[in-house]
Amino acid sequence: YWQDYLGKDYAVRAIQLARKYGNADDKLFINDYGLESADQKKCKGLIDYISYVESKGVKVDGIGTQMHVTCGQTTLDGVKAMLTNLAATGKLIKISELDMGYRATGATANMLTDSVKFAQAQEMSVFYQQIVKAYFDIVPAAQRYGITHWSPLDSPKSSSWRAQEPIGLWTEKYYRKPAYGGFADGLAGKAATTTNQ
Repeated sequence: YWQDYLGKDYAVRAIQLARKYGNADDKLFINDYGLESADQKKCKGLIDYISYVESKGVKVDGIGTQMHVTCGQTTLDGVKAMLTNLAATGKLIKISELDMGYRATGATANMLTDSVKFAQAQEMSVFYQQIVKAYFDIVPAAQRYGITHWSPLDSPKSSSWRAQEPIGLWTEKYYRKPAYGGFADGLAGKAATTTNQ
């Protein structure tokens, strides 16, 4: 952890250097993962840390949330609470890394791509739609800095990140998945559906 070596002000120093050597119009974000947890402790802790950093005389333009979610485990209530808390800061809000695995009820591990059935792929599609739509419903337009999907394709066996998991909007062979439709429907503001996307 940076703070173990540089102290609590590590982000203050990083922002000072970025402002000094970067472009005058650069937008500087603090970015973290796991902010959508149901208890919101990490999200609120990050917001408190940003307040601390700014009390030291530097400005944070935005907050990025790395949303490596799991359908069947991550809750929509947690996602909405996170977006509400982040939006309340008045800062730019970006979903910086959105991907999704699947964990069946009662399971202790995420499913691999080859095991996911069509009905489960449909559940993922609906959850993508709900997440993306929540971003547009909750974050005011002036604060939206965009959504970046982590990977267009499902994760290959050789990947160091969620190997062989169904995280993409397309398969490894570039076939469009139901997740693509759910993501697109979320961008369009459409209501979630369980029909084929």
